[in-house]
Amino acid sequence: MEQLQVIVATDWWVIAATILSGILAAAATIIAVVYTNKQTKIQLKQQEEKYAAERIEQIKQSKYVVIKPSLLLTNMDNFLDRLLIQNDYNRVLLFSGEDGFEFYDRDDLRQKQTCRFLVIENNTENDIVDISIQSSTILTNRSTDKKMEYSTSNKSALLRSHEKIIMRLADQRQFESILAMNKEKTPHDLSFDCKVVYSTLANQRINYHYKVKIVNDTKIEVECDEIDSVADNYAGQHFPTSTCRNLQDTISSIDRSAYYWQKMARYQVRGMRDVMQEGFQTAPNNNTSDETVKE
Repeated sequence: MEQLQVIVATDWWVIAATILSGILAAAATIIAVVYTNKQTKIQLKQQEEKYAAERIEQIKQSKYVVIKPSLLLTNMDNFLDRLLIQNDYNRVLLFSGEDGFEFYDRDDLRQKQTCRFLVIENNTENDIVDISIQSSTILTNRSTDKKMEYSTSNKSALLRSHEKIIMRLADQRQFESILAMNKEKTPHDLSFDCKVVYSTLANQRINYHYKVKIVNDTKIEVECDEIDSVADNYAGQHFPTSTCRNLQDTISSIDRSAYYWQKMARYQVRGMRDVMQEGFQTAPNNNTSDETVKE
């Protein structure tokens, strides 16, 4: 029986092509996986950055504080009286310039001297820190063009929610000159320029500008009452608080409940007295009218 010998010729190019295609497919898969992972990481990083930015913006909005400056014409005793009547226990910091606090420490001046104050209020639920207050006051006699200048520079480390800072617009010299010019009916202007810089708990540095002009101690013209700028990423400087007076210390020993009822009693007595005086004043007029009718 004849034996058949089969010789199989191996196609090496087919094997090479198969191996090469497998390598290319594996390489493509690896490249696709690497690219997908890279894109995923980029997307995750972008989402993380976006979330962090939104979170920071939410914190800024939640901690944002706009102070409320206003003018008040009164004496210090009336201011203390308001704190007692309104049962307000929040700090009220009184700042001054180089002239000191004689207008407040002396009982006679505190009771009788009525002048204009700048009241800076934090009416929000958030605290502010590193507060810097720079003010400049110029009193001008329009008849002689004589000017009297007064400036202050104060700092406070902290102003909590619903606390206030108050300060006089004019010093004692300017105050007395204003009274003299009012008496003599001399035309005059008082220009007050105040810049308040403070930081929020979201590390935002806010510059607030308040400027008014008071003509003849009667007409008030507000020239500026707005935020000048807001800067982010502020690094706190931890300002030391300037010498000041906390008005709450002056009234800390007063029984507020007894004081309130005493005030109410005085108002009631005053009201009854006014009614009785009006009755006495109208009684003669009624008698006169009756006599006229009889005639």
